[in-house]
Amino acid sequence: MPWFGRKVYDRTRLLDQAMQATRRRRRKRAISYYREILAVDPNDAHVHRKVAPLFGHTKQLDDAWQSYRLAASQLTRQGFVDQAIGVYREASAFLTKDHRLWLALGELELERKRPVDAVNVLVEGARHLRSRRTQQEALTLLQRARKIQPHAFEPTYELANLLVRAGARDRARKLLQGLAPRVHGRQLRRLRRRLFVLSPTPANAWRWLASWFSR
Repeated sequence: MPWFGRKVYDRTRLLDQAMQATRRRRRKRAISYYREILAVDPNDAHVHRKVAPLFGHTKQLDDAWQSYRLAASQLTRQGFVDQAIGVYREASAFLTKDHRLWLALGELELERKRPVDAVNVLVEGARHLRSRRTQQEALTLLQRARKIQPHAFEPTYELANLLVRAGARDRARKLLQGLAPRVHGRQLRRLRRRLFVLSPTPANAWRWLASWFSR
């Protein structure tokens, strides 16, 4: 009960009120209750897990990232890495263009000894960051992917495309030429076609044609 006209902090009551407000889709009201709890315990991971999607729905994206990050970090420390990955996957619905999310997902996949999945996550993230404004973030993701698997096709191919858009055609061409001896079949055809588009010479046209006979 109030003490000298002030409300006594009651975490359980605030959680109940926040859940009721959420069920009624009164998201801003629910956030206000969760904020009262976080004002007392800023590291309450359970509350961060609850409030993170509400921040996302209400376009408070920096707050959403901070809450998702804290919730996933605690799960990781407790050994629940797959659950932490699930938290970040939920976050991707709201934070598609936040490269920090994709980097964090990639690191968790590495922690689970899944380098291929880590590379795929980083490439996925880079594909969401193709605008001129976010090219540097995409570059960061693709460079990390290539550090994990230096000769993987997709991050190298995507990086070459990014370099072309940035005006670094010679560097893109060298990346693709270096990758050519390591790929075959459909990947080689894609690569040879891209090289022909970059430099439409008779030699590149012939190599593109020859790639259709590669298995």
